[in-house]
Amino acid sequence: MIPKRKAKRFQPRPKKEKKPVRSNQQGFGWEMPPDYILVEIYFDQKEAASQAASFFRWYESINWTGPRGASYKNWKVLAADWIFNYHQELKLQKRLKSNHL
Repeated sequence: MIPKRKAKRFQPRPKKEKKPVRSNQQGFGWEMPPDYILVEIYFDQKEAASQAASFFRWYESINWTGPRGASYKNWKVLAADWIFNYHQELKLQKRLKSNHL
């Protein structure tokens, strides 16, 4: 007759608190895709902080690829273009507003 095995009793381990995930990215433009916080800092430095979320969402939605499907190599080039267009739009709105008054 084979003896029955007894179930091992153990105390459940306390759950460890999850530490925030730290990125290895250092903010260089060629680190793709960028961390959102790096994009936010870059836009804040360029006085366009309100545009960081829009920029990031747009390029996330198209998976950081161009119209032909090739991956972008440097997000800071894209961000610089985005910021330039944003500032041009602000100038245009200001000019149109002053002409109507």
